[in-house]
Amino acid sequence: MAKKILIATDLTARGDRPIDRAHKLARAWNAERTIVFVDAGKKPVEEKQVRKLLDRNYGDDAKECTLVIGKGKAPKVIAETAERLGSDLIVVGAARHNNLSDFFLGTAVNHLVHHASAPVLIVKERPHVNYRSILVATDFSDFSAHALRKALELWPDAQIHLAHAFHVAYEAWLRSDGVAEEMRVDAQKEFDQFMDSLVLDPRDADRITTHLVEGSLHQSIYEMLDGGDVDLLVLGTHGRGGFVHATIGSRASEMLGWSPVDVLMVRKPAGS
Repeated sequence: MAKKILIATDLTARGDRPIDRAHKLARAWNAERTIVFVDAGKKPVEEKQVRKLLDRNYGDDAKECTLVIGKGKAPKVIAETAERLGSDLIVVGAARHNNLSDFFLGTAVNHLVHHASAPVLIVKERPHVNYRSILVATDFSDFSAHALRKALELWPDAQIHLAHAFHVAYEAWLRSDGVAEEMRVDAQKEFDQFMDSLVLDPRDADRITTHLVEGSLHQSIYEMLDGGDVDLLVLGTHGRGGFVHATIGSRASEMLGWSPVDVLMVRKPAGS
């Protein structure tokens, strides 16, 4: 479990969701919380002023947190602060109109995920419940395996849904059910081998339900999230297939934008 949580805030009232989620997580994990505010203006802000806005917008939750004020570009400062403090999790929020602003898309989320030592949790929903049902996407790479292990580690009581998609080769020409079934059998065999290679604790293995789908994993994930039974989406980065590569870069705003639930972005540490 995480012992140190870093919460990035812009001091506005709309930042209450990541503050509230971090509070729930800290209670469950007995974790320390630090709030980081990045001053991007020309005139430095005073700590007294920042504390006043924190208290007004977030109440007692903020009073229990250590405060760090940084200066510069927000993604860089957040990543560096997390590294310096040894943070286990970075919590950020959707900035305006319930959609992710350009701050948490493109180069910003790219920088956070690729340079921060900790996973990045993007909070979109009001945290009425704990994460009980978690969806993890996999392409059978070491990177997606690391994301799965991180989800198991952080939420030891949650149910994990592990999803993988396979494509039928030349499906425009080969409509045979036999071809599709053969590829499904091969994909299931690879799925089983992937699960065996993880060598999970039996208690963790029992918490995982696997989902092998034909076609687009993006569409399958959308449909699973749209059903309302999933509380958190977990995505690894730099995987073997196109899907995981796409979690950072051109498809980031699309994926994070249409997800109705919170998203945890996990980068496998270099050399691990």
